[in-house]
Amino acid sequence: MLFRDFELSAGVIQRMQDRGILEPSPIQAESLPHTLKGRDLVGRARTGTGKTLAYALPILERLEPQSRRGRLPRALVLAPTRELAKQVAGEFAATGPQLRVVTVYGGAPYGPQERALSDGIDVVVGTPGRIIDHLERGNLQLQEVQVAVLDEADEMLQVGFAEDVERILGATTNPQRQTLFFSATLTLEVLRLAQRYLKEPVLVDLVGEERGKTSQTVQHVAIRVGRSRTHLLADLLTVHDPERAIVFTRTKKEADELAMELIHRGLEAEGLHGDMAQSQRERAMASFRSGRTRVLVATDVAARGLDIPEVDLVVQYHLPSDSDAYIHRTGRTGRAGRSGTAIVLYGDREGRALHQLEYATGVTFERREPPRPQDVQQAAVHSASQLVCEVDPALGAPFLEEAEALLREHGSEILARALAKVAGISELPKPSSLLSGEESMTALLMVGERLSVPRVVALLARRLDDARRLGKIRLCAEGAVVDVPNELVPGLLALSPLEGNIRLEVPTQLPELLESSDGRPPRERDGQGMPRRSRPGGRYQSRGEGYFERPRR
Repeated sequence: MLFRDFELSAGVIQRMQDRGILEPSPIQAESLPHTLKGRDLVGRARTGTGKTLAYALPILERLEPQSRRGRLPRALVLAPTRELAKQVAGEFAATGPQLRVVTVYGGAPYGPQERALSDGIDVVVGTPGRIIDHLERGNLQLQEVQVAVLDEADEMLQVGFAEDVERILGATTNPQRQTLFFSATLTLEVLRLAQRYLKEPVLVDLVGEERGKTSQTVQHVAIRVGRSRTHLLADLLTVHDPERAIVFTRTKKEADELAMELIHRGLEAEGLHGDMAQSQRERAMASFRSGRTRVLVATDVAARGLDIPEVDLVVQYHLPSDSDAYIHRTGRTGRAGRSGTAIVLYGDREGRALHQLEYATGVTFERREPPRPQDVQQAAVHSASQLVCEVDPALGAPFLEEAEALLREHGSEILARALAKVAGISELPKPSSLLSGEESMTALLMVGERLSVPRVVALLARRLDDARRLGKIRLCAEGAVVDVPNELVPGLLALSPLEGNIRLEVPTQLPELLESSDGRPPRERDGQGMPRRSRPGGRYQSRGEGYFERPRR
């Protein structure tokens, strides 16, 4: 199916072709037959699937160009963030330059927005708070709005705009108004609002209540945090060496602090959250889009609607608060058919919550161990060599004579030292425990049957002067993993087997640990493979949906 197969004007089709857009995305193909006929609609599709054009095209077809000064807006688009509002306005400008579009959002001066509104406009795109401000100041009137759109409706209602949204929709008094809701999830708040303001809406649902709501081109990875979370994150960014990565944090303060910590570790990073001034946010986004900054440390303000191209790695610094948050965040990578990687970091006591998240999202996480120090060092060396090769030869010309002299005197060893300097490596990596990440400890695997934590302690205490020096102990299917001070490892290995067939060995990778520290296996699962405790009422659960007319196929 092509855009020319729809009831679109030749001018719109030509502008789409000029932009290289020939085929509609699924949400566009499913919704356009209804929206072009003026039907109210609720569209649910994953983030990054083309929802903006799905509602922009019907508006462009419905509104005739006008030049009358002081004309009131005939279309309204509400967006939850400033960045999304600007992105939507850019889409209108590219596809419908015959219409005058004004973007209004907080953090920007009122004067230019007031002048633009008074001059006369066709489409107003804005955030609810600033739209309310202009309504109260008398700068904006919405009684002539023919099409009203809520973009990312669930996000808008979740972040506290429900009252503002209802007030704005109440001000669009045109009885012939067409109302369109586009969302990634159907929350109860969205359904209630749709029942109140939409007339016999069609539901176009490309997600449904089935599992598997995340992009199919994303690799989902879970890594247990056994040491400093920040240290682990820095190692992951070094090993993956992404062109662009987004790290999601829980709080604005954490985003600022983590961005600064990554910078101190030699990684190019910028923070992004709602408390930043608009100029700061625009600078951070411009730097990230251009590639000058490769890591964006952000709150959920970056999870939805932002036009961020080619993000190949998403890291969730903590387990997300709910399954919808995981879906939206991972939606920043694997877009437009590209592949991507999504990593979630979880703590020792969060194994059950991770299982619940798997069920709620339909994702099967690949459990991986944290990168080994030697892997991190090798990745840093490779990155440094690439960085050196990318330098313009003209910039290296003044150094050529000195470089040749150094090579004659020291050979290739001097180049190796230069690469170490570029990589920021000032000391050799120290071995660390696979279990805890502590450099003073080595993780030993104790293989045997019917092992418990008390028995492990008792077995080792008989062979150590001070059992209090033992570190973390976790049970696994093979037996147990225990942290032992480095200097005691050779002596303990020499005593293996300890008792009967119980033996000690140094594992090359950490075995899968049992979920509880007392050795109890994971709770029995039901016939659907779901932990019994993660039935509705658990941490991650899906939400129901209301009654809509389903489009006939």
